[in-house]
Amino acid sequence: MEHKIINTGDYLLIVDDSDIKEGDYCLMFDDYGNIFLGNTPQKYLGESAGHFLNKGLKKVISHLPLNNSPILEGVILLPPLEDEVEKKLNENCNPKIATIMIKGYNKAKEKYKYTEEEMKRIYEKGYSAGRNELNSRESDKIKYDYIQSLQQPKIPVGFKREFLENKLWGQKGTGVYITTTTSQGFTQWVGEYIYD
Repeated sequence: MEHKIINTGDYLLIVDDSDIKEGDYCLMFDDYGNIFLGNTPQKYLGESAGHFLNKGLKKVISHLPLNNSPILEGVILLPPLEDEVEKKLNENCNPKIATIMIKGYNKAKEKYKYTEEEMKRIYEKGYSAGRNELNSRESDKIKYDYIQSLQQPKIPVGFKREFLENKLWGQKGTGVYITTTTSQGFTQWVGEYIYD
């Protein structure tokens, strides 16, 4: 099953029209086009919710916190965003430099954004640690060509959940969606992100 992702800046969210109960996290849309994320108070679930219900009140069924935002208690997690930067650094850089660059990149990635200037500072630290092993020509190639080629982490537009089909007794089309449990004990969907 494919789901559309809504990016609020602080979260990647998947919502649906399922029944909303007191305390569920929801996206609420007001008359002015503003979007609010929060636990649904009981007053928005009855007839007095018309202000929001007419514009949309969607239950959050899965999420990924961005920018150090907190995990939404009781809402299933999406898997962390994957990227190729660490792999490229390990393949193209001196191991000492790659280790330092990866450490800095991962710290910057916690906010899901980084600047070229931050990457140059990370590089300088890595270069000073391994300066005896690189000549200046290799250094400039990595610093200017490689770092400038890095792009901001892509944000997905959708998520395709992994489905385990029930193959017993020929029951085609039946089965279950796969979830896993993180090391912190949170339930997380299994699947892959969809990008533009």
